[in-house]
Amino acid sequence: MDPLTHTLVGVGMGNAFFRKRIGRAAIPILAWASNLPDIDAVVTLSGALNSILQRRTFGHSLFLIPIWSLVLTFILKRFYPTIRLPVLFGLVLLGAAVHLFFDLVNSFGVVLLWPFSDWRPELAMIFIIDLILTGLLAAPLAISLIPSMRTSLERLSRIFVALAALYILFCGLNRSLAERALSAEAHSSGKVDFSYVFPEPLGPLRWKGVLREGDHYQIYLIHSLSGEAQKWGEVVTQTADPRVEQTRKTPLARRIEWFFKAPVWVVEDPLPNQSTGVGVYDLRFNSIVFHRENPFVFHFTIDQKPDRP
Repeated sequence: MDPLTHTLVGVGMGNAFFRKRIGRAAIPILAWASNLPDIDAVVTLSGALNSILQRRTFGHSLFLIPIWSLVLTFILKRFYPTIRLPVLFGLVLLGAAVHLFFDLVNSFGVVLLWPFSDWRPELAMIFIIDLILTGLLAAPLAISLIPSMRTSLERLSRIFVALAALYILFCGLNRSLAERALSAEAHSSGKVDFSYVFPEPLGPLRWKGVLREGDHYQIYLIHSLSGEAQKWGEVVTQTADPRVEQTRKTPLARRIEWFFKAPVWVVEDPLPNQSTGVGVYDLRFNSIVFHRENPFVFHFTIDQKPDRP
């Protein structure tokens, strides 16, 4: 989930449930805490593309979240000395825990058991940026700008936090319907090696369904409420190519395939006296609704040995 939505989640919880009991300080505390797990975003400062493989790892670990929360608690204690330490720690831990949930509901994965396990679960119910969810969380703040509604901020926050929760449930229901539609396509296609439903932007009514049989991916645009699965395209991953096989044996390639959900390998034939290029991208990040360049494409080069006379 994007930082703005994470922040609005913290602000919404603070206004809805803690403003009266703890005071207005609960709002900035939860806003900071709701972004705490993204401490692992520091790895991207290197500018290296493979740094994305470390996202949602040590900052999102169930084993390390209590430690990060304790550190932030002591930092915030200097600014809010009147709040008891256990209460402050509880707020920070709550904000961080809710962050993990909101990262789980989109399609990117969270390494919850880092560093003891590479398990990267995801619920894949909501696109990483969801304008409807963000709008629901921002609505009470916008409405409270009306002078006559300023005293209703707590009630408005509770209403829209509840609506946001219902919206997430609605997204989960639609994903189940999309999975059912894709399963029907898989059944009619015969043997399928991989089947997955990815959320698309602009709401939960359209989904990207991906089926793989051997080296062929079939891509569908699924309308969850109607159950209609429209064939959108086909992509071939060149895993049988010897150059790709050679690349996939490298540690970085194995790590990339762990991170990617539906990897597509492509070989680019070199120009004379140049190295062969091998690329890989993930169908997870190729939107059907928005035709944009895939943000995570990894490139490898393979030095070609000269032919013997």
